[in-house]
Amino acid sequence: MNFGFQYTIPARIAWFVQELPSFIIPVYYAIGCQSIAGGVVLAAFLIHYFNRQGDVRLSVPVKIWKWNSVVHLSLRGRVLFLEWIHSASYPLFQLDMLYLGMALFATGMYINIQSDSILRNLRKPGEAGYKIPRGGMFEYVSGANFFGEIVEWFGYALMSGSLPAIAFAMFTASNIGPRAVHHHRWYHEKFPDYPKSRKALIPFLL
Repeated sequence: MNFGFQYTIPARIAWFVQELPSFIIPVYYAIGCQSIAGGVVLAAFLIHYFNRQGDVRLSVPVKIWKWNSVVHLSLRGRVLFLEWIHSASYPLFQLDMLYLGMALFATGMYINIQSDSILRNLRKPGEAGYKIPRGGMFEYVSGANFFGEIVEWFGYALMSGSLPAIAFAMFTASNIGPRAVHHHRWYHEKFPDYPKSRKALIPFLL
């Protein structure tokens, strides 16, 4: 059904508006928070969105026809952060899980940023056509950027110890995991010399 509410805006602006609620809402509710562990989790959450806002992948216009993405991201920011406030005060909140989560989060973000950089620089100015991404985690999986994103959010889930964060990590995997599989199949169809040992999403497994 088409309600006639369609127009095109620059993708960078669209992404900024879409992601802004997930940044503003946690900051608003974090005012006055005294938890050190919570501050670490908040910092990780905000670092992710600082990186997203500065992501230069977004160079093509997109059509905006509903505000459902803004509503979704507003709710996500609020639910994830409010549940984190509650779970971070649990007596069972373990520092070893916090440290493990921090390590996974940092590793996932590094893989994500590196993979995005590789994809952005596949073609030189003026070049056309498709190329096989090489380097970094692309030597092991076709969806290296997706793998990094999933690792990042599972690390965040361990850091926060909250059910919504765990659920969001699982939803992220179920959403972008199939995309990695689809890209993997496309690469094999497009390039006869595509590396046979490279998996779709999980190194050496899938």
